[in-house]
Parts: sequence; C-alpha cells; structure tokens
Amino acid sequence: MDHRAHCDVLILGSGMGGLAAAALLARDGFRVIVAEKMPRLGGRCSTMDYNGFKCITGVVGVETRGVVQGLFDRVGAGFDVKEAGPPHYLINGQICQVPSRGGMKHLMMAAGAGAMEVETVMNAITGALQWRAPSSDVPLGDWLRQYTSNPRIMEIFQALVSAVLFVNVNELSVHTYFEFLKKLKGIQRFGYAPGGSISLARSLAKVVVDHGGEIWTRCRVNAIKSRNNIVRGATVSRRGKNLSIKAPVVISNAGPKETARLAETGIRDQYYLRELEQRMTPARITALQFSMDEPLFESNHLLVTGTQSLNSVYQPTMVCPEWAPDGAHLLVAGSAPRNSLEPFDGKREIEQCLADLRAVFPGFESRARLLLAGTFQGAWPGMHSLPGRDMDRKTPVINLYNVGDGVKPFGYTGLPGVVATGIDVAEEVMGRNRILTGAP
Repeated sequence: MDHRAHCDVLILGSGMGGLAAAALLARDGFRVIVAEKMPRLGGRCSTMDYNGFKCITGVVGVETRGVVQGLFDRVGAGFDVKEAGPPHYLINGQICQVPSRGGMKHLMMAAGAGAMEVETVMNAITGALQWRAPSSDVPLGDWLRQYTSNPRIMEIFQALVSAVLFVNVNELSVHTYFEFLKKLKGIQRFGYAPGGSISLARSLAKVVVDHGGEIWTRCRVNAIKSRNNIVRGATVSRRGKNLSIKAPVVISNAGPKETARLAETGIRDQYYLRELEQRMTPARITALQFSMDEPLFESNHLLVTGTQSLNSVYQPTMVCPEWAPDGAHLLVAGSAPRNSLEPFDGKREIEQCLADLRAVFPGFESRARLLLAGTFQGAWPGMHSLPGRDMDRKTPVINLYNVGDGVKPFGYTGLPGVVATGIDVAEEVMGRNRILTGAP
C-alpha cells in the first residue's frame, strides 16, 4: 500500500456537484483530488459518442441565467450553452408555445378550461405564492382538486412535475412544488451544450487542474477512512495499485447511501442509517434516444400531456447540430412511472414509452430509429432522492460531506439542485478554513 498521496480535499466522483465544489475549492487555494471510477467525467451529466451521435447519460438541457451559469461565471469556466427558446406543450394533439407572462393561464385555456375555472385555479396559485404556502403534507394533486376537476388541467401539471421533478402530482407535496416555483421559477430558461453535456464537466475540470488540482479517472474508491468520528481520507484502486489518500475533508458525489456504505463502520449513528432507508426515495426514469432524418416537430422540445408515461421530447440537434452526423437528427424521449413506489420494471417502462410515442406522433416508427434505450434506477437513478425527501449534506462523520441530487436544497431539482449542493459545501469548507487560519 502506497501512503504518499495526500490533499486538502478529496472528492469522490466527478458529477456536477463534485466538480462544482472542486472548482471553487481549487480556485480558493485548496489542493484538490477528484477520484472518478469511470473513464469519462460528468456522471449523469456526460456524453457518450455512439454511431456519430452525442448521446446523453442523463442531463439533456442545461439551466441558463441561474445557479448553474452563475457557478461557471464565478470560477471563470467556459459556459458554451445555446438557449433552447420558450417552452412548448403538446395539448390535445396541438403544440402550444408558453408565453413569457401568464403561461399557466394560457395552457389551461388551451386545454379547453372555461374562464371561471381558470380564474379559480389561478387565484389559488397566486395566494399560495404570495400569501400563504399550503400545508406541506398535502399532495399537489389533492390540493389542485379542491379548485378543479378538469382532467386536462391535471395533465398539464402532471407533465411539468413528471418531466422536471421526476415525480407525479399525487406524490409531490404541494409545499415542495411552490418552493420549486419560487426558487427556480419553473426553470424557464435552458439550453444545450454544442460539445455535449460532458463539455460542462470538462470545463470545470480544467479550472481544477489549472489551479493545481488533480482529476483521476478509472479510480475506484474502496473505503472512506475515519478515526474518532473524523474523516481521514480514503483508499482507492488506481492503475492496478491500491492507494491510501490522506485528506482532512472528503466530499462524496456517490449518493448518500453509497457514501454510508463506503464509510464502513465509521458511521455509527443508527438513526441516520435508518433515515437513509426510510426517507430517501430514488427517482426512476426512462430515456430513449433515436436517430431521425428530419425533425419530428417544429420546436426543439415539448412537454407532453395525456399519456401513460411519456412526459418530454427533445430535439437538441435543432439547436446544436453537432450532436449528430451531418444530415441527421437526435431525438430524446423521457418518461416516468405513474407510481414511484411500485416495483420498477425497466422493460415494461421502455415499452410503455414507445407505445406513447407511437400514439402521440403518427408514423413515429417509420421516422425514428432507436439508438439507445435505458432506465435510470438503482445506483444510477434519475435522482438519488425525490424533491422534498433529501438528506442533510453533512454526515455523522465530521468533515465527510455529500453533494449531488440526494441532498438538494429544498425546492431545487435536477442540475441546478446538484450544482447548488457543491456550492454550499465548498463555501462551508472555505469559511471554516478561514476561521481556523484567521484569514479575512
């Protein structure tokens, strides 16, 4: 065993939460090592080159003008993302563009709701946002049904919640939904990276390396080490050798459950371990990627209503033709189960998503050729925890932190939530270091 490796902060995993923390800390003068078990960076915000296509490993669109872009600006990383334009919904077989103002009202009217019904729902939403948040333990679906029985209105909310928050309206708490609207504004602006999602990870990694940090790929973490309930580093396997890395701070992007497993006997708080099992509910989703000769519809993305599981369809090559060979287009379809707690049958979910695509887009099978079909579950979920069911970023082991989509700030989701965790943990580490060293 080689005991010579050491650093100020060891980061396990090169997902966007880990890289966000790594870039901030390296730029602040910390010696950082990022250990990534895979040969490529980014985790579920990465890219696979497949038959000339830039296929996703999770993230399709990237939030712009918000927390994600703010991080890149802060650390001086390149942020090459082309905006996707205004959102569109497929309602009653018709594509409906969402205006910049009065979007929800416009959608409900497009669904055929009457003026009085629309006013009733909008008044309830306005009151929840500006006066009093609804009770936290009420599902969004139950709360909405107080004001409307229109199934098409429910489908509009279902499409948004399912596509962006990875859960359905009868499982998401209404309090979590309105916090999402307040903090992220429904993620109104997003885009695609011409170099693929992996270009974002590479951009942050460059900041780390330029400031003296190291990025180790194909480096598997074997165990997180601690003594007297304080983290001491980790043991890893790299280039056929076992290596012990000493580090006074360890930040894990592996997910809270995997972090606890790697910590071996270091976490003795049985109540924390019980909470991990009882509280965390992973988001399980399906993503199908297709090659097409021509775009399927005129806009580059749609939220889809009225289906069994299909909730979103993206055509990133309409904005970034670099994602496909010349003359070809890439289409990405996403779906989520109607019940997050039922057993997840990946084959059945893929078949249902295909059936929805055929039902919604006539002639789909003759126009699209399947490239990749995958489900995000187990150790590679859509998110490690559904919104509102996240764990604390601090573990019971001192100086051992979690980042990523299992510890999102309340009201956050997806990539903005992941990046926010990296920022929060990095700022705490930097703040504590300044207290200890007496720096201003």
